[in-house]
Amino acid sequence: MIRCVFFDLDGTLIDYVSVARAISYFNELARYLRADLALNEAHSERLINGAVGAMFDPHPGLTNQQAFDAFYDAGLKDDAERVRYRELFMRFFEEVFPTLQSNERPADFNHDAVRHCQERGLAVAVASQPIFCAAAIKARMTWAGLEELRIPLASSSENAFTTKPQLDYFQEIAERLGRVPGECLMVGNEDYNDMTASQIGMRTFYVGNDEQSSNGNHWNGAGTLADFIAELDNLLL
Repeated sequence: MIRCVFFDLDGTLIDYVSVARAISYFNELARYLRADLALNEAHSERLINGAVGAMFDPHPGLTNQQAFDAFYDAGLKDDAERVRYRELFMRFFEEVFPTLQSNERPADFNHDAVRHCQERGLAVAVASQPIFCAAAIKARMTWAGLEELRIPLASSSENAFTTKPQLDYFQEIAERLGRVPGECLMVGNEDYNDMTASQIGMRTFYVGNDEQSSNGNHWNGAGTLADFIAELDNLLL
């Protein structure tokens, strides 16, 4: 029986322009950090790109944020600079990041889709790619117009140890809400990153028009969020 619904964010709850936009957030972070830390541009880019990449590489025992920080720390000259880096990092995501909204807007029917689940007594959580800290994800939930629904985060860089589409990622998010995969429904717009949840027994709804997966995944329904609302009762059976 389905008891929990996980929603991806970009391209699912947020009408999202491109993957390049996510990269641009980290480019803004790099510029912010190097201005205060007096890093040259080339070194700054190597640090930020390597730190992001470290979150996708295996890092047993470390959260994604710890993996990011460890890589960035290694490129700084001393402990005082590392302490300053952490202060700047948190200030950026708490104060600067919320001002970076440009083309991001609520996806059609996103509010209705979430509320429809909540009204049926289902637990709902955001399960986006956990390379952003909770402060950034919460800001983007505001951009999506969903802050009033008080949706908890299933994963962020601070609490996730893996990234999509690793199977451990989907196991983690289920356990975080006290559920087994068979009690969960994953809703997302990417076959590779979201529908892989089907491989550990989650039900899935694909926000798109592809009829079948090219990655060995499957979905129990597909279409727009309006279609999801119409099909929800059948998806829960």
